[in-house]
Amino acid sequence: MKKREWVVYLIRCSDESLYCGITNNLKNRLAAHNSGRDAKYTRSRKPVKLVIVSSEMTKSDTLKLEYRVKQVLSSRKIFELTKEENEMTKNLKKNLQVINREIKVLSKQVDKMIITVGKLEKQKTVAKAKLVKKVATQKAPAKKVAAKKPAKLTAVDTVFDFIKRHRKGVDVSTLMEKTGFNRRKIYDNAKILKKRGKIKNAGIGIYMKA
Repeated sequence: MKKREWVVYLIRCSDESLYCGITNNLKNRLAAHNSGRDAKYTRSRKPVKLVIVSSEMTKSDTLKLEYRVKQVLSSRKIFELTKEENEMTKNLKKNLQVINREIKVLSKQVDKMIITVGKLEKQKTVAKAKLVKKVATQKAPAKKVAAKKPAKLTAVDTVFDFIKRHRKGVDVSTLMEKTGFNRRKIYDNAKILKKRGKIKNAGIGIYMKA
């Protein structure tokens, strides 16, 4: 890949004439012009001042641009150099627009692929679920001996069961959370348990096993 490190430059000599050249080290080239070590044209016309410089490009492109600038009159040299810059800017803008369109197209394609993959995964999951269901129905269910259902706990028994698990006591909010009962129901059952002597108050709204 060619390195874009060369530039075309215009300098104004002491006699107001313009000189066009190319370089890959502008600072050193200007110093050489002003010390009389560079082009024969500028040796007797120093000091020189930089007028304009192009953007960086390949050496091949700078040679082409330098040739075009040198073919026009002095009054049009700056215009010729900036015209080339403007053309390069336009071309860059066009290239970026093309890239942007391509990115949008690719983005749409990726979105479609994501949707397609999602549908395939869904179909695969459904097919697997159907297979599992089919296998499950094919297996003869084993006969189970009916187990005796345990006696259902009353609300009082449920509250007492949670209270006795907490040696240091348990508050109403925790009991509501664990049992699913509302505050009124907790208070009513706690009152019954206290009358039976099974629980006692460990603090305000806190109960523990008696």
